[in-house]
Amino acid sequence: MKITDQARDLLNQILEDEDAGCLRLFFAGYGCGEPDIGMTIGEPEGDDELHHINSIPVAIDSRIAHMTETLTIEGKQTMEGPKFQLLGLPEKDC
Repeated sequence: MKITDQARDLLNQILEDEDAGCLRLFFAGYGCGEPDIGMTIGEPEGDDELHHINSIPVAIDSRIAHMTETLTIEGKQTMEGPKFQLLGLPEKDC
């Protein structure tokens, strides 16, 4: 998994503002027969794999870890606040 420098800067600010532990990617149910990935700021849970990616602490739910190998997280600041995008997820047929 990769986190772009712009996403890293935004995430560092959010982690500092929220006084939170890490970025967490988690299993968010199934969509079109494939697992969905959710993203939040919080604390690691019991079966999470812990990583540091581009200086960001990241907890990855072990159920979706295989889906994050080619994932890239991009981020940008907008008028509504920071926005993040997960790139490299498998295409869904629905």
